[in-house]
Amino acid sequence: MWKTVAACALGLGMTAVCAKTLVVSYSFTGNADRIAAALVKEIKADQIKIEPAQKGIDYAANNYSIGSDLVGEIRQKPDSEASYPKIDPVKVDWSQYSTVIIATPLWWSNMAASMQTFLFENGKDMSGKKIGLIVTSASSGISGVERDAKRLIPGGDFYSPSLWIRSSQSSSAGSMIADWLKRIHYDEAAK
Repeated sequence: MWKTVAACALGLGMTAVCAKTLVVSYSFTGNADRIAAALVKEIKADQIKIEPAQKGIDYAANNYSIGSDLVGEIRQKPDSEASYPKIDPVKVDWSQYSTVIIATPLWWSNMAASMQTFLFENGKDMSGKKIGLIVTSASSGISGVERDAKRLIPGGDFYSPSLWIRSSQSSSAGSMIADWLKRIHYDEAAK
């Protein structure tokens, strides 16, 4: 089954009013999805959640070794579709969006494998769009996730800086998001 994102709603004059921002999230623990939901509420954007096609995987087992293996396969052959884990299909009408904000966890200094799959499949469609990154992690820096995003969305116009929310900062995510939106001048760029 395809998930389709339609960005338009009927305005007061019964004309289509299209959202300009899409928030794309992936989360094993739910942390990145909660942060994405707070962002969506703040900026009134559309949201899609990326889900692995294979259900019931315990990514936390054996110190997250499954996630490490998935990221390792992508690192070895980043240009091969076979390197990326399958995700549930998602159809997006990219013409409806000028901005895409990605909320993803960091896995072994890289973007989570399922989000990399989504960007591998859709990154070329994001060319010329404003791209924001929100990265969750327990401790590691996010430069590897930023490299992955730029590799997978080669024509993206990236906001700088990206927002890094450590696990210990989750309770402050709302204020961190508001501050980040000001720092990147989101209101001005999203017009």
